[in-house]
Amino acid sequence: MRRSIALLVLLMLTVALAGAQPARTFTAGGVTYTVDKYVTANYPVKLAFAPDGRLFYTEKNTGSVRVVSADGVLQPEPVITLPVDGLAERGMLGIALDPDYAENGHIWVVHTTPGTVRDYPANQLVRFTEENGVGRDPEVMFSVPLEGRSLIHNGGHVAFDREGRLYLTVGDYENPANAQNLDVIPGKIHRFDVTDAGLVPAADNPFEGSSVYAYGLRNPWDFDFDLDGTGIFATENGDHCDDEINRILRGFHYGHGADYRCGGTAAGVDMTYYVAPLLSFTPTEAPTGILVYHHDAAPDWIGKLFFCVWNDGYPSLRMITLDDDRRAVESVTEVPLGEARCRIDIAQGPDGGLYMSSVDSDGGAIWRLVPQ
Repeated sequence: MRRSIALLVLLMLTVALAGAQPARTFTAGGVTYTVDKYVTANYPVKLAFAPDGRLFYTEKNTGSVRVVSADGVLQPEPVITLPVDGLAERGMLGIALDPDYAENGHIWVVHTTPGTVRDYPANQLVRFTEENGVGRDPEVMFSVPLEGRSLIHNGGHVAFDREGRLYLTVGDYENPANAQNLDVIPGKIHRFDVTDAGLVPAADNPFEGSSVYAYGLRNPWDFDFDLDGTGIFATENGDHCDDEINRILRGFHYGHGADYRCGGTAAGVDMTYYVAPLLSFTPTEAPTGILVYHHDAAPDWIGKLFFCVWNDGYPSLRMITLDDDRRAVESVTEVPLGEARCRIDIAQGPDGGLYMSSVDSDGGAIWRLVPQ
């Protein structure tokens, strides 16, 4: 009996050790770092850190927002769960903490509501209040009904700038003509002022009375603000050509629309306010999350752009070095991750680490890269 118990304990220890995934060490861009699995997750999408070090993230198909404590423990119960249609690129998507989160507990998320044959789903921007890991009082702040049977190009990234203005990406809803049409919401990056009455187009937007900040976009999946808080860098998913990293400028467009031509722009568009991409690549790799590094844990990385890639067969995390004017690419470097992937989103933690969401046949994980 004692021998059986000893063998059982030995077997359990062996299995535990086999399942453990110790951190691996790599070097890129003059920085040595470790990579390990932070938490196992169910199709994690967007990531957002709270001031106290907790990590909030969205689960695409469950409609849940989950939270991980500052010491890496996943809270057993979701913060909140909203009804979602999770087909294709629909689901629980973006997340951002309110600029006054420490006082009001507000968290903003983007999710696709369920629909019917006659009443199509919508992508909704929802604000709820969180306290001690529990969400309550969800309120719809903005809604964009889907067009027909559109399954992809939802966008869904939400973020705040230093002045407290809210930015929202909306893809073209599989209708390329939307991107150049300033009278419709899809195919744009929008900017709002947050008021007591709700969201209104930002007062200094380029088009009077409109929430449109930039247009001519096919599927602007993610963006991040530059070190000065004003410049914006965004990922763009092409069709069969021209995935892009773009520098987003107020009131300008990025070439997509009906009859798009590879290596150029859509036919017949006004080129006066066109901005060429910082980086364009074919075949398409589907760039997703993007981040401007700004932590002294890795001084050699400050100001570098990091972006993730969805498609298999390509390095899933890369680093861009820009020129001094931040308007041209000097180099693109692979950031090795071993078995880890940066397939969906990337966020900088309070420790200066990079936290990356990914999905695979087992469901998914959030990986952690920590400069040494």
